[in-house]
Amino acid sequence: MRVRIKLLAAAEMPPGFDQFGEREMDLPAGASLADAMADISLPAEETYTSLVGGQAVQADARAGHALSDGDEVTLLPAIQGG
Repeated sequence: MRVRIKLLAAAEMPPGFDQFGEREMDLPAGASLADAMADISLPAEETYTSLVGGQAVQADARAGHALSDGDEVTLLPAIQGG
């Protein structure tokens, strides 16, 4: 199956993403959101908000959230500052 990943506001773009922070991924049928995120070289020290098709998926639900062909995943790192 093929999904589109959008990574917003990343300090550094991981390999495979274009200049707009987008990447298409081929994943096996039944792959979860957690599987997709594990395939991306995201900094371990960052936390991310995740959306699938515009709907939020909580961090503790990612492993059980199966993706479907054509899904759009949006990842947004926590923004800190003050």
